[in-house]
Amino acid sequence: MHRARVIEHAGRQGEEAALARRACGQRSTVPAGVDSAAARMREHGLRVSAARRLVVAALLAADGPMSAEQLSEGIGGRVPASDIASVYRNLQAFERIGLVAHVHLGHGPGLYALAVTGEREYLTCERCADFLPVAPAALDAVRDLIEREFGYRASFVHFPIVGLCPACAAAVDSGPPSGGPRRDCA
Repeated sequence: MHRARVIEHAGRQGEEAALARRACGQRSTVPAGVDSAAARMREHGLRVSAARRLVVAALLAADGPMSAEQLSEGIGGRVPASDIASVYRNLQAFERIGLVAHVHLGHGPGLYALAVTGEREYLTCERCADFLPVAPAALDAVRDLIEREFGYRASFVHFPIVGLCPACAAAVDSGPPSGGPRRDCA
């Protein structure tokens, strides 16, 4: 598929996702779609290059936070591959203007996602690496407890709360089958 057509398709997917979010009552603080992301770049004095459009298209096509390597490799063929150094430079620029969020989920590389639903904090499973983005307000009670007990103001935007997802917790609680430890959750 021609690169411009892929970028246009990814932009439509992002706009469809924004419509779905609005239908569910979720507000978007960062514009969805390649064109509106380009407008945000211009607002902040960034040139809208083909490389930047491609990174935005890759983020729109992604199913969740992705590493720079996954983005540069084209997310399994969903968008054209691009130069890794260019992807890193553009992700840094996008992070500075609030277009993307950078997060570490578990023991892997830093991941990036479009900041389309405002600030998100994360829960991640240390066993299967599943993650759950949550609105910061959902963790206010946890944050209040930490501050009350220890004096620290906690944030789970860049680093998540790590634990076991429900499936892995159930698997651990049921014990390992004979023959060794159980590693799957599903």
